[in-house]
Amino acid sequence: MKKQFAILLSGLLLTSVAFSHHGWGGYKEKLEMTVTITALKLGNPHDRLIATDEEGNEWNLLLAPPARNRRFGFNEESVSVGDVLELFGQKHPSRLEMKVHCLYKNGENLYTYRYDNGRTSLARQRGERDSC
Repeated sequence: MKKQFAILLSGLLLTSVAFSHHGWGGYKEKLEMTVTITALKLGNPHDRLIATDEEGNEWNLLLAPPARNRRFGFNEESVSVGDVLELFGQKHPSRLEMKVHCLYKNGENLYTYRYDNGRTSLARQRGERDSC
């Protein structure tokens, strides 16, 4: 009986992990802003930057998964704590969190969210803005 319970519990946990990815459907409000990086959280499931905006609000900035970012040239040497960046992305509906489409440093494109095939997140959604 204990073995059956353990198997059932394992199956439930694996199922919840498989369905836990948040998706981007709720991230609708498009924003452009300037932020200052306060922490780097580079790792799975998504690289993240913690930053403050010009009003002092702390933001969780979600980037693509680390392996994809590294393949397209974004890594721990790309940004540093204290960097001032301009960004374009889409805000989470209820928290200070953003899916970042584009990052700029000193007017130059530093980062573009890309999918495995190299297509950008902006091209994929075919919005008003189609590139960084």
